[in-house]
Amino acid sequence: MLTIEDAVRVASQGVERGDADMVLSLLTLEWEPGEDGTGACVLTLAGDGAIRVEVEALEVTLTDVTRPYVAPSGKRPEHPEG
Repeated sequence: MLTIEDAVRVASQGVERGDADMVLSLLTLEWEPGEDGTGACVLTLAGDGAIRVEVEALEVTLTDVTRPYVAPSGKRPEHPEG
């Protein structure tokens, strides 16, 4: 679950607002800085949807709400260090 605090305005495109059970797949999250710490988070979604959240300050929390996923191989992924 993605939570964005201190929202001033929210606009969306290509998103059904009436379906509270719809799961949205987030592709990217971009920050557009404004003045004095304000700005906008732009969320690009799978299926050509987008949400723009204007905020007083950037405060975003991402919480895993599913049970842990066990890969079919039983191995943990390894990522190159950068």
